[in-house]
Amino acid sequence: MILVTGATGQIGSKVVQNLLKMGVPVRAFVRDEKTFDDFEDSSLEVVTGTFEDTQSIERAVEGVDQLFLAARDNPNQVAQHENVIKVAERCGVKHAVKLSAFGSSKNSPIALMRWHAETEGQLRNSKLSWTFLRPFLFMQNLLRSGKSVATRDTFSAPMGSDKFALVDIRDIAEVAAKVLKDGNHSSKVYTLTGPSAVSYYEAAEYLSSILKRSIKYKPVSQEEFYQKLLSEGTPSWRAHDLAYIVQAYPDDKKNLVTNDINLLLNRSARSIQTFLSDYQTNYQGEN
Repeated sequence: MILVTGATGQIGSKVVQNLLKMGVPVRAFVRDEKTFDDFEDSSLEVVTGTFEDTQSIERAVEGVDQLFLAARDNPNQVAQHENVIKVAERCGVKHAVKLSAFGSSKNSPIALMRWHAETEGQLRNSKLSWTFLRPFLFMQNLLRSGKSVATRDTFSAPMGSDKFALVDIRDIAEVAAKVLKDGNHSSKVYTLTGPSAVSYYEAAEYLSSILKRSIKYKPVSQEEFYQKLLSEGTPSWRAHDLAYIVQAYPDDKKNLVTNDINLLLNRSARSIQTFLSDYQTNYQGEN
């Protein structure tokens, strides 16, 4: 039995779906069991609870050999994950696949990267064997600009003209499911990127070609983006991380491309062109 925490998240939910497609028994740990009402699969079990409720975690890990460790980004996630790790150790779970991030570092200027590094350290020091998945920036982040593109044919971001090997979360979820199903990736760290590094200017060009109209990318300063997010009600820690995320990557790492997805899935990672084409209705005002 494999436990998926963060099972309602954009990656966790897809990990559940991929494991079920593979015929693997899955248990989803969720706050609300109604989340999976639409799933009709005898291999899926659902346990309700929270990361703060030790008893619910104990119910979730009962009979579990492996778990996928993920959660919604939040300032309490290190303590939440520590609760899961401790209960998993005590209850005999053998392996954890941790959804981390490229740029994970205790010295990072980005809080999320420091939190990921702390949890990685807890797993390294635990009785569990582990695998770390470190994806680069998500292609899905571009979907936040859907309304702006649909209504004004422009989008803004604090990414300058740098190039990044953005990765599709669908690939991340497939990798996670594969690693969990295989069960032989102990002490491995996989850096997950797209097949090539692209700038946001190039993303605008691809969108223009797909949508058959001119789309422009307008870079903004990190501080301007930060203030905009605050004005929209984004929590300050989250606004800072989103606005200053490029500081998590040294200049010589911003355009890093790996072949880990190719090796694990026996195919190329999805390209930015494929992603934008698949999600083009998001930019047409139809979402």
